[in-house]
Amino acid sequence: MVIQLVYTSILARLIAPESFGLMGIAITAVGFAEIFSQIGIGPALVQRKEIHDQHITGAFYTSLILGLGFTLLFYALAPWISRYYESPALVDVIRVISISFTLSAIAIVPRSLMIRAMNFKKFFIAGMVSIIGGNLIVGLTLAWLDYDIWAYVFALFSQNLLMTISFWILNPVKINLKWEWKYTRQLIRYGGGSTLFNAFNYAGTRIDTLLVPKFIEGRSVESRMASAGQYERSAYLMGLPITILGKLSDNVMFSGLSSLQEEKIRLRKAFFSAAYFIALLVIPACIFLILFAEEIVVIYLGRSYEAAIPVVQVLFIGVIFRSLIKLCDSVLRALDKLYTGSLIKIAFCVSMVLGILWLIPYGLTAVAWAVLGATLLQFILMIGLSLKLIEAPVKRFFASFKSALALGFVMLLVSIPCRYLFDFIDLPAFPSLCIAIFANGLALFVVAWYMPFVFGRGDQNVLLDVLKRLPKNKFVNSFIARFK
Repeated sequence: MVIQLVYTSILARLIAPESFGLMGIAITAVGFAEIFSQIGIGPALVQRKEIHDQHITGAFYTSLILGLGFTLLFYALAPWISRYYESPALVDVIRVISISFTLSAIAIVPRSLMIRAMNFKKFFIAGMVSIIGGNLIVGLTLAWLDYDIWAYVFALFSQNLLMTISFWILNPVKINLKWEWKYTRQLIRYGGGSTLFNAFNYAGTRIDTLLVPKFIEGRSVESRMASAGQYERSAYLMGLPITILGKLSDNVMFSGLSSLQEEKIRLRKAFFSAAYFIALLVIPACIFLILFAEEIVVIYLGRSYEAAIPVVQVLFIGVIFRSLIKLCDSVLRALDKLYTGSLIKIAFCVSMVLGILWLIPYGLTAVAWAVLGATLLQFILMIGLSLKLIEAPVKRFFASFKSALALGFVMLLVSIPCRYLFDFIDLPAFPSLCIAIFANGLALFVVAWYMPFVFGRGDQNVLLDVLKRLPKNKFVNSFIARFK
Protein backbone atom coordinates (compact mmCIF):
# COMPACT_ATOMS: atom_id res chain seq x y z
CA MET A 1 0.00 0.00 0.00
CA VAL A 2 2.91 2.36 0.64
CA ILE A 3 4.23 1.64 -2.87
CA GLN A 4 0.73 2.15 -4.27
CA LEU A 5 0.51 5.53 -2.52
CA VAL A 6 3.79 6.69 -4.06
CA TYR A 7 2.82 5.36 -7.49
CA THR A 8 -0.61 7.01 -7.65
CA SER A 9 0.73 10.28 -6.25
CA ILE A 10 3.34 10.51 -9.02
CA LEU A 11 0.84 9.33 -11.64
CA ALA A 12 -1.60 12.12 -10.69
CA ARG A 13 1.07 14.64 -11.68
CA LEU A 14 1.92 12.97 -15.00
CA ILE A 15 -1.56 12.04 -16.29
CA ALA A 16 -4.43 14.43 -17.02
CA PRO A 17 -7.55 14.31 -14.74
CA GLU A 18 -9.79 13.37 -17.69
CA SER A 19 -7.68 10.23 -18.21
CA PHE A 20 -8.54 9.13 -14.68
CA GLY A 21 -12.20 9.73 -15.52
CA LEU A 22 -11.94 7.40 -18.54
CA MET A 23 -10.05 4.76 -16.55
CA GLY A 24 -12.64 4.97 -13.79
CA ILE A 25 -15.34 4.00 -16.30
CA ALA A 26 -13.30 1.18 -17.86
CA ILE A 27 -12.07 -0.34 -14.58
CA THR A 28 -15.51 -0.18 -12.96
CA ALA A 29 -17.29 -1.78 -15.93
CA VAL A 30 -14.71 -4.56 -16.28
CA GLY A 31 -14.38 -5.05 -12.52
CA PHE A 32 -18.14 -5.51 -12.16
CA ALA A 33 -18.29 -8.07 -14.98
CA GLU A 34 -15.25 -9.89 -13.56
CA ILE A 35 -17.33 -10.89 -10.53
CA PHE A 36 -19.70 -12.78 -12.83
CA SER A 37 -16.85 -14.21 -14.87
CA GLN A 38 -15.62 -16.10 -11.77
CA ILE A 39 -19.07 -17.07 -10.31
CA GLY A 40 -17.61 -17.20 -6.80
CA ILE A 41 -15.35 -20.18 -7.50
CA GLY A 42 -12.45 -18.77 -5.46
CA PRO A 43 -14.43 -18.01 -2.28
CA ALA A 44 -16.10 -21.43 -2.56
CA LEU A 45 -12.67 -23.12 -2.45
CA VAL A 46 -11.76 -21.13 0.67
CA GLN A 47 -15.05 -21.61 2.54
CA ARG A 48 -15.54 -25.34 1.87
CA LYS A 49 -14.54 -27.54 4.83
CA GLU A 50 -13.02 -30.29 2.68
CA ILE A 51 -11.91 -30.10 -0.93
CA HIS A 52 -11.28 -32.91 -3.42
CA ASP A 53 -8.85 -32.88 -6.36
CA GLN A 54 -11.87 -32.61 -8.63
CA HIS A 55 -12.98 -29.42 -6.85
CA ILE A 56 -9.64 -27.89 -7.83
CA THR A 57 -9.76 -29.21 -11.40
CA GLY A 58 -13.36 -28.10 -11.91
CA ALA A 59 -12.62 -24.65 -10.48
CA PHE A 60 -9.74 -24.17 -12.92
CA TYR A 61 -11.57 -25.21 -16.08
CA THR A 62 -14.78 -23.38 -15.19
CA SER A 63 -13.02 -20.11 -14.40
CA LEU A 64 -10.82 -20.36 -17.51
CA ILE A 65 -13.79 -20.88 -19.85
CA LEU A 66 -15.69 -18.00 -18.27
CA GLY A 67 -12.63 -15.75 -18.30
CA LEU A 68 -12.05 -16.27 -22.01
CA GLY A 69 -15.76 -15.79 -22.70
CA PHE A 70 -15.93 -12.45 -20.88
CA THR A 71 -12.76 -11.21 -22.58
CA LEU A 72 -14.39 -11.81 -25.97
CA LEU A 73 -17.69 -10.30 -24.78
CA PHE A 74 -16.10 -7.03 -23.68
CA TYR A 75 -14.00 -6.88 -26.84
CA ALA A 76 -17.31 -6.80 -28.72
CA LEU A 77 -19.08 -4.44 -26.24
CA ALA A 78 -16.29 -1.82 -26.16
CA PRO A 79 -17.69 0.31 -29.05
CA TRP A 80 -21.15 0.39 -27.42
CA ILE A 81 -19.75 1.54 -24.05
CA SER A 82 -17.62 4.13 -25.85
CA ARG A 83 -20.65 5.58 -27.68
CA TYR A 84 -22.67 5.74 -24.45
CA TYR A 85 -20.03 7.96 -22.83
CA GLU A 86 -19.27 9.78 -26.11
CA SER A 87 -15.56 8.94 -25.82
CA PRO A 88 -13.91 7.04 -28.73
CA ALA A 89 -10.73 6.49 -26.66
CA LEU A 90 -12.63 4.05 -24.45
CA VAL A 91 -12.77 1.37 -27.17
CA ASP A 92 -9.11 0.36 -27.13
CA VAL A 93 -8.77 0.99 -23.38
CA ILE A 94 -11.60 -1.42 -22.52
CA ARG A 95 -10.35 -4.05 -24.98
CA VAL A 96 -6.89 -4.15 -23.41
CA ILE A 97 -8.19 -4.10 -19.83
CA SER A 98 -10.67 -6.92 -20.62
CA ILE A 99 -7.74 -9.32 -20.95
CA SER A 100 -7.72 -9.23 -17.15
CA PHE A 101 -10.73 -11.58 -17.22
CA THR A 102 -8.54 -14.35 -18.60
CA LEU A 103 -5.52 -13.53 -16.42
CA SER A 104 -7.62 -13.49 -13.24
CA ALA A 105 -9.27 -16.76 -14.24
CA ILE A 106 -5.91 -18.50 -14.59
CA ALA A 107 -4.85 -17.21 -11.15
CA ILE A 108 -8.02 -18.16 -9.21
CA VAL A 109 -7.03 -21.68 -8.08
CA PRO A 110 -3.48 -21.05 -6.75
CA ARG A 111 -4.61 -17.73 -5.23
CA SER A 112 -7.62 -19.24 -3.43
CA LEU A 113 -5.65 -22.23 -2.11
CA MET A 114 -3.00 -19.84 -0.81
CA ILE A 115 -5.68 -17.90 1.10
CA ARG A 116 -7.28 -21.12 2.36
CA ALA A 117 -3.93 -22.19 3.83
CA MET A 118 -3.44 -18.62 5.18
CA ASN A 119 -0.03 -18.57 3.53
CA PHE A 120 0.22 -14.81 3.44
CA LYS A 121 3.99 -14.66 3.18
CA LYS A 122 3.81 -16.05 -0.37
CA PHE A 123 0.80 -13.84 -1.02
CA PHE A 124 2.87 -10.82 -0.03
CA ILE A 125 5.75 -11.82 -2.32
CA ALA A 126 3.40 -12.19 -5.30
CA GLY A 127 1.89 -8.79 -4.55
CA MET A 128 5.30 -7.11 -4.30
CA VAL A 129 6.49 -8.59 -7.59
CA SER A 130 3.36 -7.46 -9.41
CA ILE A 131 3.16 -3.95 -7.99
CA ILE A 132 6.87 -3.17 -8.39
CA GLY A 133 7.05 -4.61 -11.90
CA GLY A 134 3.65 -3.43 -13.13
CA ASN A 135 3.20 -0.07 -11.44
CA LEU A 136 6.66 1.27 -10.66
CA ILE A 137 8.59 -0.05 -13.65
CA VAL A 138 6.03 -0.22 -16.46
CA GLY A 139 3.51 2.40 -15.28
CA LEU A 140 5.85 5.21 -14.22
CA THR A 141 8.21 4.66 -17.15
CA LEU A 142 5.39 5.00 -19.69
CA ALA A 143 3.89 7.97 -17.80
CA TRP A 144 7.27 9.70 -17.85
CA LEU A 145 7.43 9.09 -21.63
CA ASP A 146 4.05 10.89 -22.04
CA TYR A 147 1.94 7.83 -22.82
CA ASP A 148 -0.78 9.41 -20.61
CA ILE A 149 -3.74 7.03 -20.18
CA TRP A 150 -1.85 4.11 -21.75
CA ALA A 151 0.70 4.25 -18.93
CA TYR A 152 -2.16 3.47 -16.55
CA VAL A 153 -3.61 0.79 -18.86
CA PHE A 154 -0.38 -1.15 -19.39
CA ALA A 155 0.59 -0.80 -15.72
CA LEU A 156 -2.67 -2.53 -14.81
CA PHE A 157 -2.16 -5.20 -17.47
CA SER A 158 1.44 -5.87 -16.37
CA GLN A 159 0.42 -6.03 -12.71
CA ASN A 160 -2.25 -8.67 -13.43
CA LEU A 161 0.13 -10.69 -15.61
CA LEU A 162 2.94 -10.69 -13.04
CA MET A 163 0.51 -11.53 -10.24
CA THR A 164 -0.80 -14.57 -12.14
CA ILE A 165 2.70 -15.84 -12.97
CA SER A 166 3.83 -15.33 -9.34
CA PHE A 167 0.87 -17.28 -7.92
CA TRP A 168 1.64 -20.31 -10.09
CA ILE A 169 5.38 -20.21 -9.34
CA LEU A 170 4.92 -19.79 -5.57
CA ASN A 171 1.95 -22.16 -5.24
CA PRO A 172 1.93 -24.68 -8.14
CA VAL A 173 -1.26 -26.73 -8.37
CA LYS A 174 -1.86 -30.04 -10.15
CA ILE A 175 -4.76 -29.92 -12.61
CA ASN A 176 -6.21 -33.22 -13.87
CA LEU A 177 -7.29 -33.71 -17.48
CA LYS A 178 -10.43 -35.51 -16.31
CA TRP A 179 -13.19 -33.14 -15.20
CA GLU A 180 -16.15 -34.41 -13.13
CA TRP A 181 -18.98 -31.89 -13.17
CA LYS A 182 -20.65 -32.98 -9.90
CA TYR A 183 -17.79 -31.53 -7.84
CA THR A 184 -17.92 -28.25 -9.73
CA ARG A 185 -21.66 -28.06 -9.10
CA GLN A 186 -20.97 -28.13 -5.33
CA LEU A 187 -18.71 -25.08 -5.68
CA ILE A 188 -21.19 -23.21 -7.85
CA ARG A 189 -23.99 -23.48 -5.25
CA TYR A 190 -21.95 -21.42 -2.78
CA GLY A 191 -20.36 -19.47 -5.62
CA GLY A 192 -23.75 -18.32 -6.90
CA GLY A 193 -24.54 -16.61 -3.61
CA SER A 194 -21.01 -15.19 -3.46
CA THR A 195 -21.35 -13.82 -7.00
CA LEU A 196 -24.69 -12.15 -6.27
CA PHE A 197 -23.36 -10.73 -3.00
CA ASN A 198 -20.13 -9.41 -4.51
CA ALA A 199 -21.84 -8.07 -7.63
CA PHE A 200 -24.26 -5.81 -5.77
CA ASN A 201 -21.58 -4.85 -3.26
CA TYR A 202 -19.21 -3.85 -6.06
CA ALA A 203 -21.98 -2.07 -7.96
CA GLY A 204 -22.92 -0.08 -4.88
CA THR A 205 -19.36 0.97 -4.08
CA ARG A 206 -18.42 1.83 -7.69
CA ILE A 207 -21.65 3.01 -9.32
CA ASP A 208 -20.76 6.62 -8.51
CA THR A 209 -17.74 6.51 -10.86
CA LEU A 210 -20.08 5.43 -13.68
CA LEU A 211 -22.88 7.93 -12.99
CA VAL A 212 -20.73 11.03 -12.43
CA PRO A 213 -19.13 11.08 -15.95
CA LYS A 214 -22.55 10.63 -17.57
CA PHE A 215 -24.73 13.00 -15.54
CA ILE A 216 -22.42 15.67 -14.08
CA GLU A 217 -23.06 19.06 -15.63
CA GLY A 218 -20.50 20.20 -18.23
CA ARG A 219 -20.37 22.02 -21.53
CA SER A 220 -18.32 19.33 -23.26
CA VAL A 221 -17.28 15.71 -22.92
CA GLU A 222 -13.80 16.89 -21.90
CA SER A 223 -15.11 19.05 -19.03
CA ARG A 224 -17.35 16.23 -17.78
CA MET A 225 -14.42 13.81 -17.86
CA ALA A 226 -12.23 16.30 -16.00
CA SER A 227 -14.87 16.56 -13.25
CA ALA A 228 -15.20 12.77 -13.28
CA GLY A 229 -11.44 12.52 -12.88
CA GLN A 230 -11.55 14.82 -9.86
CA TYR A 231 -14.25 12.68 -8.29
CA GLU A 232 -12.58 9.38 -9.23
CA ARG A 233 -9.32 10.39 -7.52
CA SER A 234 -11.29 11.52 -4.44
CA ALA A 235 -13.05 8.17 -4.29
CA TYR A 236 -9.74 6.40 -4.81
CA LEU A 237 -8.13 8.33 -1.95
CA MET A 238 -11.06 7.43 0.32
CA GLY A 239 -10.81 3.83 -0.84
CA LEU A 240 -7.18 3.30 0.14
CA PRO A 241 -7.86 2.49 3.84
CA ILE A 242 -10.90 0.46 2.73
CA THR A 243 -8.66 -1.48 0.34
CA ILE A 244 -6.30 -2.40 3.18
CA LEU A 245 -9.12 -3.51 5.47
CA GLY A 246 -10.86 -5.14 2.52
CA LYS A 247 -7.85 -7.34 1.87
CA LEU A 248 -7.77 -8.30 5.54
CA SER A 249 -11.48 -9.07 5.36
CA ASP A 250 -11.43 -10.96 2.05
CA ASN A 251 -8.36 -12.99 2.93
CA VAL A 252 -7.52 -13.21 6.63
CA MET A 253 -10.89 -12.68 8.32
CA PHE A 254 -12.87 -14.74 5.79
CA SER A 255 -10.47 -17.68 6.00
CA GLY A 256 -10.25 -17.49 9.81
CA LEU A 257 -13.98 -17.12 10.44
CA SER A 258 -14.76 -19.93 8.00
CA SER A 259 -12.75 -22.28 10.23
CA LEU A 260 -14.91 -21.19 13.20
CA GLN A 261 -18.30 -21.30 11.48
CA GLU A 262 -19.66 -23.99 13.83
CA GLU A 263 -18.15 -22.55 17.04
CA LYS A 264 -20.42 -19.62 17.94
CA ILE A 265 -18.57 -18.60 21.13
CA ARG A 266 -15.18 -18.36 19.41
CA LEU A 267 -16.82 -16.72 16.40
CA ARG A 268 -18.36 -14.01 18.60
CA LYS A 269 -15.04 -13.40 20.33
CA ALA A 270 -13.25 -13.08 16.98
CA PHE A 271 -15.95 -10.70 15.69
CA PHE A 272 -15.80 -8.34 18.67
CA SER A 273 -12.00 -8.42 18.78
CA ALA A 274 -11.91 -7.45 15.10
CA ALA A 275 -14.52 -4.70 15.62
CA TYR A 276 -12.45 -3.31 18.52
CA PHE A 277 -9.25 -3.32 16.49
CA ILE A 278 -10.82 -1.82 13.33
CA ALA A 279 -12.54 0.95 15.29
CA LEU A 280 -9.36 1.70 17.25
CA LEU A 281 -7.46 2.09 13.99
CA VAL A 282 -10.05 3.79 11.81
CA ILE A 283 -11.95 6.29 14.00
CA PRO A 284 -8.92 8.36 15.14
CA ALA A 285 -7.37 8.07 11.66
CA CYS A 286 -10.53 9.34 9.95
CA ILE A 287 -10.78 12.31 12.31
CA PHE A 288 -7.22 13.24 11.38
CA LEU A 289 -7.82 12.71 7.66
CA ILE A 290 -10.99 14.83 7.64
CA LEU A 291 -9.35 17.75 9.44
CA PHE A 292 -6.22 17.69 7.28
CA ALA A 293 -7.80 16.68 3.97
CA GLU A 294 -6.49 19.85 2.33
CA GLU A 295 -2.85 19.03 3.04
CA ILE A 296 -3.33 15.38 2.07
CA VAL A 297 -4.96 16.20 -1.28
CA VAL A 298 -2.37 18.85 -2.19
CA ILE A 299 0.59 16.62 -1.27
CA TYR A 300 -0.85 13.41 -2.69
CA LEU A 301 -2.63 14.60 -5.84
CA GLY A 302 -1.31 18.12 -6.44
CA ARG A 303 -2.82 21.62 -6.65
CA SER A 304 -4.90 20.72 -9.72
CA TYR A 305 -7.13 18.61 -7.44
CA GLU A 306 -7.90 21.28 -4.82
CA ALA A 307 -11.56 21.29 -5.88
CA ALA A 308 -11.77 17.70 -4.60
CA ILE A 309 -10.98 18.64 -0.96
CA PRO A 310 -14.61 18.92 0.31
CA VAL A 311 -15.49 15.71 -1.57
CA VAL A 312 -12.64 13.87 0.15
CA GLN A 313 -13.70 15.18 3.58
CA VAL A 314 -17.26 13.86 3.19
CA LEU A 315 -16.12 10.52 1.79
CA PHE A 316 -13.66 10.03 4.66
CA ILE A 317 -16.60 10.03 7.11
CA GLY A 318 -17.87 6.95 5.30
CA VAL A 319 -14.58 5.11 5.83
CA ILE A 320 -15.58 4.44 9.45
CA PHE A 321 -18.79 2.70 8.41
CA ARG A 322 -17.36 0.90 5.37
CA SER A 323 -14.53 -0.54 7.45
CA LEU A 324 -16.98 -2.22 9.84
CA ILE A 325 -19.16 -3.33 6.92
CA LYS A 326 -16.14 -5.27 5.63
CA LEU A 327 -16.10 -7.21 8.89
CA CYS A 328 -19.78 -8.02 8.49
CA ASP A 329 -19.12 -9.17 4.92
CA SER A 330 -16.66 -11.73 6.28
CA VAL A 331 -19.22 -13.04 8.79
CA LEU A 332 -21.91 -13.51 6.13
CA ARG A 333 -19.48 -15.21 3.76
CA ALA A 334 -18.13 -17.53 6.46
CA LEU A 335 -21.63 -18.54 7.61
CA ASP A 336 -22.93 -18.99 4.04
CA LYS A 337 -25.62 -16.31 4.40
CA LEU A 338 -24.78 -14.59 1.14
CA TYR A 339 -28.25 -14.72 -0.41
CA THR A 340 -29.69 -12.90 2.61
CA GLY A 341 -26.80 -10.45 2.56
CA SER A 342 -27.41 -9.83 -1.14
CA LEU A 343 -30.78 -8.25 -0.32
CA ILE A 344 -28.97 -5.66 1.80
CA LYS A 345 -26.46 -5.06 -0.99
CA ILE A 346 -29.35 -4.51 -3.42
CA ALA A 347 -30.88 -1.93 -1.06
CA PHE A 348 -27.45 -0.26 -0.81
CA CYS A 349 -27.04 -0.19 -4.58
CA VAL A 350 -30.53 1.23 -5.20
CA SER A 351 -30.09 3.92 -2.53
CA MET A 352 -26.74 4.88 -4.10
CA VAL A 353 -28.27 5.32 -7.57
CA LEU A 354 -31.33 7.25 -6.35
CA GLY A 355 -29.28 9.47 -4.05
CA ILE A 356 -26.68 10.30 -6.68
CA LEU A 357 -29.23 11.04 -9.44
CA TRP A 358 -31.14 13.26 -7.01
CA LEU A 359 -28.15 15.27 -5.77
CA ILE A 360 -25.76 15.31 -8.75
CA PRO A 361 -27.16 18.62 -10.12
CA TYR A 362 -25.78 20.24 -6.96
CA GLY A 363 -22.19 19.19 -7.65
CA LEU A 364 -19.59 16.63 -6.62
CA THR A 365 -19.78 17.34 -2.88
CA ALA A 366 -23.51 16.63 -2.97
CA VAL A 367 -22.73 13.31 -4.67
CA ALA A 368 -20.37 12.50 -1.79
CA TRP A 369 -23.19 13.14 0.72
CA ALA A 370 -25.45 10.79 -1.26
CA VAL A 371 -22.75 8.10 -1.07
CA LEU A 372 -22.40 8.66 2.69
CA GLY A 373 -26.16 8.33 3.25
CA ALA A 374 -26.34 5.04 1.34
CA THR A 375 -23.28 3.76 3.23
CA LEU A 376 -24.89 4.56 6.59
CA LEU A 377 -28.04 2.65 5.57
CA GLN A 378 -25.96 -0.37 4.59
CA PHE A 379 -24.02 -0.19 7.88
CA ILE A 380 -27.19 -0.33 9.99
CA LEU A 381 -28.62 -3.29 8.04
CA MET A 382 -25.35 -5.27 7.93
CA ILE A 383 -24.60 -4.82 11.63
CA GLY A 384 -28.12 -5.88 12.53
CA LEU A 385 -27.93 -9.06 10.43
CA SER A 386 -24.40 -10.00 11.58
CA LEU A 387 -25.24 -9.63 15.26
CA LYS A 388 -28.37 -11.74 14.76
CA LEU A 389 -26.35 -14.50 13.06
CA ILE A 390 -23.72 -14.72 15.79
CA GLU A 391 -26.39 -14.26 18.51
CA ALA A 392 -24.77 -11.21 20.09
CA PRO A 393 -26.33 -8.06 21.65
CA VAL A 394 -26.05 -4.64 19.97
CA LYS A 395 -24.84 -3.14 23.27
CA ARG A 396 -21.73 -5.32 23.28
CA PHE A 397 -20.91 -4.31 19.71
CA PHE A 398 -20.97 -0.59 20.48
CA ALA A 399 -19.02 -1.23 23.70
CA SER A 400 -16.14 -2.21 21.40
CA PHE A 401 -15.87 1.47 20.40
CA LYS A 402 -15.00 2.90 23.82
CA SER A 403 -11.23 2.95 23.31
CA ALA A 404 -11.56 4.20 19.73
CA LEU A 405 -13.82 7.09 20.73
CA ALA A 406 -11.46 8.06 23.57
CA LEU A 407 -8.50 8.20 21.18
CA GLY A 408 -10.63 10.05 18.63
CA PHE A 409 -11.41 12.68 21.27
CA VAL A 410 -7.68 13.08 21.96
CA MET A 411 -7.14 13.48 18.20
CA LEU A 412 -9.77 16.24 18.09
CA LEU A 413 -8.25 18.11 21.05
CA VAL A 414 -4.88 18.22 19.30
CA SER A 415 -5.94 18.56 15.65
CA ILE A 416 -8.48 21.40 15.89
CA PRO A 417 -5.98 23.94 17.37
CA CYS A 418 -3.42 22.83 14.75
CA ARG A 419 -6.01 23.34 12.00
CA TYR A 420 -6.79 26.90 13.12
CA LEU A 421 -3.08 27.70 13.56
CA PHE A 422 -2.14 26.49 10.06
CA ASP A 423 -4.99 28.48 8.49
CA PHE A 424 -4.06 31.61 10.43
CA ILE A 425 -0.35 31.63 9.51
CA ASP A 426 -0.96 30.16 6.02
CA LEU A 427 1.65 27.43 6.47
CA PRO A 428 2.44 25.30 3.37
CA ALA A 429 0.89 21.83 3.11
CA PHE A 430 3.92 19.61 3.76
CA PRO A 431 5.22 21.25 6.99
CA SER A 432 1.62 21.56 8.22
CA LEU A 433 1.01 17.84 7.79
CA CYS A 434 4.35 16.95 9.40
CA ILE A 435 3.61 19.12 12.44
CA ALA A 436 0.10 17.68 12.73
CA ILE A 437 1.40 14.10 12.58
CA PHE A 438 4.08 14.84 15.18
CA ALA A 439 1.66 16.59 17.53
CA ASN A 440 -0.94 13.83 17.34
CA GLY A 441 1.70 11.11 17.61
CA LEU A 442 3.11 12.74 20.73
CA ALA A 443 -0.38 13.04 22.25
CA LEU A 444 -1.11 9.37 21.59
CA PHE A 445 2.21 8.36 23.15
CA VAL A 446 1.43 10.40 26.29
CA VAL A 447 -1.97 8.69 26.54
CA ALA A 448 -0.41 5.25 26.00
CA TRP A 449 2.26 5.89 28.68
CA TYR A 450 0.12 7.50 31.38
CA MET A 451 -3.30 5.97 30.61
CA PRO A 452 -2.69 2.60 28.93
CA PHE A 453 -6.13 1.41 30.07
CA VAL A 454 -7.63 3.67 27.35
CA PHE A 455 -6.62 1.02 24.80
CA GLY A 456 -8.75 -1.59 26.59
CA ARG A 457 -8.51 -3.95 29.50
CA GLY A 458 -7.13 -7.46 29.81
CA ASP A 459 -6.68 -9.40 26.58
CA GLN A 460 -8.72 -6.70 24.77
CA ASN A 461 -5.81 -4.24 24.98
CA VAL A 462 -4.14 -4.18 21.58
CA LEU A 463 -1.27 -2.02 22.85
CA LEU A 464 -0.27 -4.62 25.46
CA ASP A 465 -0.55 -7.36 22.85
CA VAL A 466 1.79 -5.49 20.50
CA LEU A 467 4.30 -4.78 23.28
CA LYS A 468 4.46 -8.47 24.23
CA ARG A 469 5.41 -9.32 20.66
CA LEU A 470 8.29 -6.82 20.49
CA PRO A 471 11.91 -7.77 21.30
CA LYS A 472 12.36 -7.27 25.03
CA ASN A 473 14.50 -4.36 26.27
CA LYS A 474 14.44 -1.96 29.19
CA PHE A 475 11.98 0.45 27.55
CA VAL A 476 9.53 -2.27 26.44
CA ASN A 477 9.66 -3.98 29.85
CA SER A 478 8.97 -0.72 31.66
CA PHE A 479 6.08 -0.01 29.28
CA ILE A 480 4.54 -3.44 29.93
CA ALA A 481 4.94 -2.90 33.67
CA ARG A 482 2.62 0.11 33.49
CA PHE A 483 -0.31 -2.18 32.65
CA LYS A 484 -0.07 -3.99 36.02
